[in-house]
Formats: sequence, C-alpha cells, structure tokens
Amino acid sequence: MTTAGIVLEGISLSVPLYVQPERRARSWIAMLTGAAFDPPRRVQARILDDISFQAGEGDRVAILGRNGAGKSTLLRVLNGVYPPTAGAMRVNGSCQALLNMSLGFSGEATVRENIFLRGTAMRLKAADMRDKIESILEFAGLQEKSSHRLRTLSSGQKMRLGFAISTSVQHDIILMDEWVGSGDSDFMAKATARMQDRMGGSKIVVLASHSVGLLRDICNKGIVLEQGKLVYAGDILPALQHYHGLMSMLRMQDPEGQETSSAGGQLVYGCAEAISFEDGLVLVRGWITSTNGEPPQGLALEVGGERYQSVGLERNKRPDVMRHFGLGDPQCGFIARFEMEGITALSELGEKVRVLGGMSVERPSTPLRVAPAVTTALKGAH
Repeated sequence: MTTAGIVLEGISLSVPLYVQPERRARSWIAMLTGAAFDPPRRVQARILDDISFQAGEGDRVAILGRNGAGKSTLLRVLNGVYPPTAGAMRVNGSCQALLNMSLGFSGEATVRENIFLRGTAMRLKAADMRDKIESILEFAGLQEKSSHRLRTLSSGQKMRLGFAISTSVQHDIILMDEWVGSGDSDFMAKATARMQDRMGGSKIVVLASHSVGLLRDICNKGIVLEQGKLVYAGDILPALQHYHGLMSMLRMQDPEGQETSSAGGQLVYGCAEAISFEDGLVLVRGWITSTNGEPPQGLALEVGGERYQSVGLERNKRPDVMRHFGLGDPQCGFIARFEMEGITALSELGEKVRVLGGMSVERPSTPLRVAPAVTTALKGAH
C-alpha cells in the first residue's frame, strides 16, 4: 500500500502575460493603427515564488491568505493542472481536487453522458463510472433529467451534478477550494455529510477557505501565502495567528483598501451563546469575529421574519475565543440589546430566532451559530 504524502521543494510558477504599451491617440483611427503596428510585449509574471512544505498521512492543511495571494493557484499546481516552472514536487496517492465542478462538462451532451465525461476528466475508468451512475443521479436529484441535455439544467442542478460526480469516489488526497456553499437546504445537508465522510476517509486534506472558523475546526496544519510567497508554515494555531497579524498590518497600511471576499465583504462568523429578557430588552450574549480578525459592527435579531437592529452593543474580552482562533484582539465577545415593541417576555419570541452579524451596522446578514443553551432557553420559555 502506497503511503500518501505531499512534498514541495522550492516550487515556483511563472506564466506569460502580454502587455500592451500605454499610448495616447488623438483619434480612434490612430488608436487602431497603433495597436496594429505596436504588438503587445510578452513578460513573465511569477504567480508562486519558492514554496516549500510537506504533508503526511493524517494532515489537514489550511491554506490562508487574502484574495490574490495564490491559494487557488497552489491547489491547481498540486493537482497537476499547472506544472511548476521551478522546484520539485512529489504527490503520492490518488488525488481528487474539488476546484472546478464543471470541468469536463459539455452542454450538448446528456446528463448521463456528462457523468462519463466528468469521470474521464477525473482520470477514472469508464467501467467504474458505469456502476456509479444511478447513485450519482439519485444524490443530485436528477434521475428524471438523465436523458436531458446539460444546457437545459439550471446552474444549481449543474452544481449538484458536478459535486455528486466529484465526491462519488474516495481518494487518498482531497484538494478543496472553499466549502460547498450553494444549493437548497436539503442538498446542503447531504453535501456537508458526504464531505465530512470523504474528508474523514482521506489520508490528506488540503483546504483553502475564507472561513477561518471552518479551517480551525478541521485542520491541524496551516500555511500562509502573501503575493505568491510562503510566509508561514506550521501548526494551525500559529498559522492563524500569523494570518491575523498579517491582515492587521495590511489594514493599518491601507485602511481604505479592506480585504473583501467573493461575496462582496469580509466573512463573519460567531456564536450566540445565551439569550434573556431583562428590563424590557432582549439580551443576546456571545462572540463574533471576521475573516481577517476585525470585529464586526453589525448585529441583528430576526424573529418571525422581522428583523430588529441592536440598540446597544457592548464589547468584552474573550481570551478563550482569541486563543482558539489565533485572533490578535480579545475584544470579540459581545452583549447585544434589542428593543422589540410588543415583546414583554422571552416566551413571546417563539423558537425560530436567528442572530445575524455583519461588518456593516445597517445590513448584518450572516447567521451566527446558535448554541444549544439558546435553543433550550427559548423552548423552556414556552
């Protein structure tokens, strides 16, 4: 049996770029003439620079870094999509990358045919895929669409199909760029359970994500990238501390250029740990932080589909949370007060309560995890 392992020694990746010289043209004819007789110049851009690290069986490696740091590119190098232009790389064991769910798909082929096409792109044998077709269609909820052309499916259905195919086989090594984050609630529950099963059965997992809480819960090692360079590699807690320190330094250097995620803002995560009714106000206690460790400013309470903004937000120190996530600022605890007209007791809230957080005071929209104590308190109030 082959021992799974990843070894990178001084890996670099350079790609050619074609740059058109800047010019000022007095007319569109002059501009077109200049473009025709002044071809773009070819330059080499270094995307990854001298990266070295190792991962062995049992390792769950987090890749940390702001947008554009090289996280996705490194995953593609590990998967063999981009051969390194310098250095040495050894990847032992079967490897599956959850990077591009639509790789190998053809819009003109049927759903059933695309299962074989995607399997070929994954370097799987047709005989192996044939035995998995029905279970893949069932998982994706596409049994009745098996003979339809792929282009007739919605984007959500295509995503479900790609995920079902990609996770149909257990591999020694899983490379993953972000957690599955779309689909209806039933599919998300199935997808999360399958990913947990696949990750548990893999010998090595390498995961890039903006969700620091997820990385802390899953990974035991971490590497931090900045502008394509490896700035830290080691255990997950020091890696998180290094990442938050780097983000704090970048914020101070450029306070206007805040790190943003693909969703349009920093990702927020936290937990509502307790809820009570005091002096005519609903009080929620817990902790909250963001992708880069900056304290979110917005908190809201959603009851029965109606949203209430916090009328008072008190910060407090939570050294336990700070140590767990490697944060640089212990002021991640909160007590939020909500004034809710017509509510005179906790029992009037009902059990379907959501606590929302966000970087913006006006539009907090990220649901925080609700601790069992909150659920118990709400049920016990009835």
